[in-house]
Amino acid sequence: MSHYYQADPNLDTTEFPITFDVDGRSFTVNSSAGVFSKEGLDTGSRILCETILKEAKPVADFLDLGCGIGVIGVILASFWNSRLVAIDPNSQACHLAEENYAKYNIEATVLNQDHVNDQNYPLIVLNPPIRTGKQVIYSLFEQSAAHLLPGGSLWIVIRKQHGAQSAMDKLNELGLTTRRVTRDKGFWVIEARKPE
Repeated sequence: MSHYYQADPNLDTTEFPITFDVDGRSFTVNSSAGVFSKEGLDTGSRILCETILKEAKPVADFLDLGCGIGVIGVILASFWNSRLVAIDPNSQACHLAEENYAKYNIEATVLNQDHVNDQNYPLIVLNPPIRTGKQVIYSLFEQSAAHLLPGGSLWIVIRKQHGAQSAMDKLNELGLTTRRVTRDKGFWVIEARKPE
Protein backbone atom coordinates (compact mmCIF):
# COMPACT_ATOMS: atom_id res chain seq x y z
CA MET A 1 0.00 0.00 0.00
CA SER A 2 1.36 3.40 -0.92
CA HIS A 3 1.25 6.14 1.66
CA TYR A 4 1.83 9.85 1.34
CA TYR A 5 4.56 9.83 4.01
CA GLN A 6 6.79 7.84 1.64
CA ALA A 7 7.25 8.11 -2.10
CA ASP A 8 5.95 5.23 -4.24
CA PRO A 9 8.00 5.07 -7.46
CA ASN A 10 5.18 3.18 -9.23
CA LEU A 11 2.58 5.94 -8.85
CA ASP A 12 1.37 8.05 -11.74
CA THR A 13 3.04 11.43 -11.19
CA THR A 14 0.90 13.33 -13.69
CA GLU A 15 0.43 16.80 -12.22
CA PHE A 16 -2.85 18.68 -11.99
CA PRO A 17 -3.83 22.03 -10.45
CA ILE A 18 -5.83 22.51 -7.26
CA THR A 19 -7.24 25.89 -6.23
CA PHE A 20 -8.28 27.16 -2.79
CA ASP A 21 -8.94 30.45 -1.02
CA VAL A 22 -7.57 31.53 2.36
CA ASP A 23 -8.36 34.89 3.99
CA GLY A 24 -9.48 36.45 0.74
CA ARG A 25 -6.56 35.25 -1.38
CA SER A 26 -6.82 32.58 -4.07
CA PHE A 27 -4.04 30.05 -4.59
CA THR A 28 -3.49 27.47 -7.33
CA VAL A 29 -0.82 24.84 -6.79
CA ASN A 30 0.29 21.64 -8.51
CA SER A 31 -0.63 18.26 -7.07
CA SER A 32 -0.46 14.58 -8.11
CA ALA A 33 -1.18 11.08 -6.85
CA GLY A 34 0.76 9.80 -3.85
CA VAL A 35 0.74 12.99 -1.79
CA PHE A 36 -1.29 14.10 1.22
CA SER A 37 -4.67 15.69 0.44
CA LYS A 38 -4.00 15.59 -3.28
CA GLU A 39 -7.45 16.91 -4.28
CA GLY A 40 -7.41 20.19 -2.35
CA LEU A 41 -6.52 22.03 0.83
CA ASP A 42 -7.36 19.73 3.74
CA THR A 43 -9.49 21.05 6.60
CA GLY A 44 -6.75 20.73 9.23
CA SER A 45 -4.21 22.73 7.22
CA ARG A 46 -6.82 25.39 6.45
CA ILE A 47 -7.73 25.80 10.13
CA LEU A 48 -4.03 25.81 11.08
CA CYS A 49 -3.12 28.51 8.54
CA GLU A 50 -6.12 30.70 9.35
CA THR A 51 -5.30 30.48 13.06
CA ILE A 52 -1.60 31.27 12.59
CA LEU A 53 -2.36 34.25 10.34
CA LYS A 54 -4.73 35.59 12.99
CA GLU A 55 -2.75 34.79 16.13
CA ALA A 56 0.99 34.73 15.32
CA LYS A 57 3.31 37.60 14.54
CA PRO A 58 4.85 37.33 11.05
CA VAL A 59 8.38 35.95 11.02
CA ALA A 60 11.17 36.40 8.46
CA ASP A 61 11.73 32.66 8.15
CA PHE A 62 10.11 29.48 9.40
CA LEU A 63 10.13 25.69 9.07
CA ASP A 64 7.29 23.72 7.48
CA LEU A 65 7.91 20.23 8.87
CA GLY A 66 6.19 17.58 6.76
CA CYS A 67 5.51 20.13 4.06
CA GLY A 68 3.74 17.85 1.58
CA ILE A 69 3.19 19.74 -1.68
CA GLY A 70 3.85 23.02 0.12
CA VAL A 71 0.37 24.45 0.71
CA ILE A 72 1.05 25.73 4.24
CA GLY A 73 4.36 27.26 3.18
CA VAL A 74 2.79 28.92 0.14
CA ILE A 75 0.02 30.42 2.26
CA LEU A 76 2.11 31.71 5.18
CA ALA A 77 5.07 32.91 3.10
CA SER A 78 2.72 34.73 0.69
CA PHE A 79 1.02 36.63 3.51
CA TRP A 80 4.23 37.27 5.45
CA ASN A 81 6.69 37.70 2.57
CA SER A 82 9.01 35.32 4.41
CA ARG A 83 11.52 32.61 3.60
CA LEU A 84 11.14 29.01 4.67
CA VAL A 85 12.74 25.62 4.97
CA ALA A 86 10.41 22.78 3.97
CA ILE A 87 11.07 19.16 4.94
CA ASP A 88 9.28 16.01 3.79
CA PRO A 89 10.31 12.35 3.33
CA ASN A 90 8.17 12.00 0.18
CA SER A 91 10.28 12.89 -2.87
CA GLN A 92 7.27 13.50 -5.11
CA ALA A 93 5.79 15.91 -2.54
CA CYS A 94 9.14 17.74 -2.37
CA HIS A 95 9.26 18.04 -6.16
CA LEU A 96 5.77 19.57 -6.19
CA ALA A 97 6.58 21.85 -3.23
CA GLU A 98 9.60 23.25 -5.10
CA GLU A 99 7.39 23.99 -8.12
CA ASN A 100 4.70 25.59 -5.97
CA TYR A 101 7.11 27.83 -4.07
CA ALA A 102 8.75 28.92 -7.33
CA LYS A 103 5.35 29.76 -8.81
CA TYR A 104 4.75 32.24 -5.97
CA ASN A 105 8.37 33.53 -5.95
CA ILE A 106 8.88 32.20 -2.44
CA GLU A 107 12.45 31.76 -1.22
CA ALA A 108 12.45 28.20 0.05
CA THR A 109 14.90 25.41 0.77
CA VAL A 110 13.25 22.02 0.27
CA LEU A 111 14.85 19.02 1.98
CA ASN A 112 13.77 15.47 1.12
CA GLN A 113 14.30 13.85 4.55
CA ASP A 114 12.40 12.78 7.67
CA HIS A 115 14.24 14.88 10.26
CA VAL A 116 14.85 18.53 11.12
CA ASN A 117 18.06 20.02 9.75
CA ASP A 118 20.65 21.68 12.01
CA GLN A 119 19.06 25.15 11.88
CA ASN A 120 16.98 26.79 14.64
CA TYR A 121 13.72 28.59 13.92
CA PRO A 122 11.44 31.26 15.41
CA LEU A 123 8.40 29.33 14.17
CA ILE A 124 7.78 25.73 13.13
CA VAL A 125 4.50 24.55 11.63
CA LEU A 126 3.45 20.90 11.60
CA ASN A 127 0.32 19.07 10.47
CA PRO A 128 1.38 15.74 12.00
CA PRO A 129 1.23 12.62 9.78
CA ILE A 130 -1.22 10.85 12.09
CA ARG A 131 -1.19 7.49 10.29
CA THR A 132 2.54 7.05 10.92
CA GLY A 133 1.84 6.53 14.62
CA LYS A 134 2.77 8.13 17.90
CA GLN A 135 6.46 7.20 17.79
CA VAL A 136 7.06 9.16 14.56
CA ILE A 137 4.89 12.11 15.65
CA TYR A 138 6.52 12.40 19.08
CA SER A 139 9.94 12.27 17.44
CA LEU A 140 8.88 15.24 15.28
CA PHE A 141 7.73 17.05 18.46
CA GLU A 142 11.10 16.34 20.13
CA GLN A 143 13.06 17.56 17.12
CA SER A 144 10.91 20.68 16.87
CA ALA A 145 11.42 21.50 20.55
CA ALA A 146 15.19 21.12 20.09
CA HIS A 147 15.24 23.41 17.03
CA LEU A 148 13.06 26.28 18.24
CA LEU A 149 14.79 29.52 19.09
CA PRO A 150 14.15 30.81 22.63
CA GLY A 151 10.68 32.36 22.59
CA GLY A 152 9.85 30.53 19.37
CA SER A 153 6.65 28.57 18.75
CA LEU A 154 5.65 25.23 17.29
CA TRP A 155 2.14 25.33 15.79
CA ILE A 156 0.32 22.04 15.21
CA VAL A 157 -3.17 20.94 14.22
CA ILE A 158 -4.59 17.63 15.43
CA ARG A 159 -8.05 16.12 15.79
CA LYS A 160 -9.27 15.70 19.34
CA GLN A 161 -9.92 11.99 18.76
CA HIS A 162 -6.43 11.52 17.30
CA GLY A 163 -4.83 12.46 20.61
CA ALA A 164 -4.84 16.24 20.83
CA GLN A 165 -4.72 16.25 24.65
CA SER A 166 -1.90 13.68 24.82
CA ALA A 167 -0.01 15.73 22.20
CA MET A 168 -0.29 18.77 24.49
CA ASP A 169 0.91 16.66 27.43
CA LYS A 170 3.93 15.47 25.43
CA LEU A 171 4.81 19.02 24.35
CA ASN A 172 4.58 20.16 27.98
CA GLU A 173 6.92 17.30 28.96
CA LEU A 174 9.41 18.66 26.44
CA GLY A 175 9.52 21.96 28.34
CA LEU A 176 7.24 23.92 26.02
CA THR A 177 4.32 26.05 27.21
CA THR A 178 1.21 24.94 25.38
CA ARG A 179 -2.16 26.52 24.74
CA ARG A 180 -5.10 25.41 22.65
CA VAL A 181 -5.69 28.39 20.39
CA THR A 182 -8.55 27.11 18.24
CA ARG A 183 -11.09 24.31 18.42
CA ASP A 184 -12.97 23.88 15.14
CA LYS A 185 -14.67 20.91 13.40
CA GLY A 186 -13.01 18.48 15.81
CA PHE A 187 -9.54 19.95 15.22
CA TRP A 188 -7.40 21.62 17.85
CA VAL A 189 -4.73 24.14 16.90
CA ILE A 190 -2.01 24.13 19.56
CA GLU A 191 0.79 26.61 20.07
CA ALA A 192 3.78 25.25 21.98
CA ARG A 193 6.19 28.02 22.97
CA LYS A 194 9.82 27.61 24.04
CA PRO A 195 10.83 29.67 27.09
CA GLU A 196 12.83 32.85 26.37
